[in-house]
Amino acid sequence: MEQNYERYAIYYAPLENSELDIFGKCWLGWDPYKGSQTTKSDFSKLPDFEKFSKFVVAPKQYGFHGTIKAPFRLKDGFTYNDLENQVGEISKQIHSFYLDQLIIKKLGNFIGLIPTNNLKVNAVSNKFVKELDYLRDELSESEIKKRKPHKLTSNQKQLLFKWGYPYVFNEFKFHLTLTSKLNNVEIDDVFKSLQNILKQVNLNKIIFNNICIFGQKSDEKFYFIKKFYFNNLTH
Repeated sequence: MEQNYERYAIYYAPLENSELDIFGKCWLGWDPYKGSQTTKSDFSKLPDFEKFSKFVVAPKQYGFHGTIKAPFRLKDGFTYNDLENQVGEISKQIHSFYLDQLIIKKLGNFIGLIPTNNLKVNAVSNKFVKELDYLRDELSESEIKKRKPHKLTSNQKQLLFKWGYPYVFNEFKFHLTLTSKLNNVEIDDVFKSLQNILKQVNLNKIIFNNICIFGQKSDEKFYFIKKFYFNNLTH
């Protein structure tokens, strides 16, 4: 399997065919579970999102998700099976929980959904970032350049070189990306449209009971590979 994927990522993805999942697939126009384009809504409450397609080019290639561990290449000597086994072992140590509410927010120059309280998500991310790092290959020069280190804070730069991504641990802010980077006029217009659309989608008490391995192929799109469920909810 590792021959088919250039990079892997650990993502939270809404449960397949839940309201949130169907919204995300229709909004971005990409179904990572089936590995295919979605051109029209198959969820009657939602409109056709084709007119918004130019605003979602960047997140479309990743599929609708929240990053837990950012995309990385496997280090020489390790295989996909090593990754799958380790993700499975880590998942067994985590208990499921609820995201009380997701809210739409402007995050700099793009729009995303964020939880009202993400402390438990932070702990999940921290665990996967740390315990999978031995499998991660060092960043290439082009990968470092892509992160524009000259624009990062000193702390973010240190995290980038140590962990391969500048937004981990105290810099981590869990979100489900909805748009590419937008200008001021675009972001206001799209935000208003999304506010109206999302009134039709359940954003309350979203269960966080699993994470997924996604893989990036040579077409640069990310595909769902496998889902790992956490332990039962704690009370």
